[in-house]
Amino acid sequence: MKKAFFLMCLVAISVTALAQRKSETKNPLIGTWKFTNQTKVNEFQKVFQNKNDFPIEYFTFNANQTFKHEFLDADEHIVKVLTGKWKKGSNSSITIYYKDIEFELNTAYFFIDKDLVLGQNFSHVIFSKQDMFDKNIAMK
Repeated sequence: MKKAFFLMCLVAISVTALAQRKSETKNPLIGTWKFTNQTKVNEFQKVFQNKNDFPIEYFTFNANQTFKHEFLDADEHIVKVLTGKWKKGSNSSITIYYKDIEFELNTAYFFIDKDLVLGQNFSHVIFSKQDMFDKNIAMK
């Protein structure tokens, strides 16, 4: 009887853990994204005007609705890290709240293959999906 109860508890815990993990992976925003392209005019340029100082940048959206925006130099050394929270809105919109600077962005987003496009029409920034271990940015 004790074995059966213990086994039922173990199965219930496993099913709960798997269901929680599955719900976390359903959101395609979760992950690390590398900056690849932008339009001449976009919302990020209003704040990040020294873009040329940071030729590489990553956005990491976490399942707990926090993010990390990393800026790297040409040698792939982290120069600046900004953090904050994000919230998915209705109709494929996202609101990004920076903690380190006074900047909030509410914009549309969509996916094209493995690219995340923040913005719409001719005012957008494109990030490409990255494997966390491609560049070992988690280790730097």
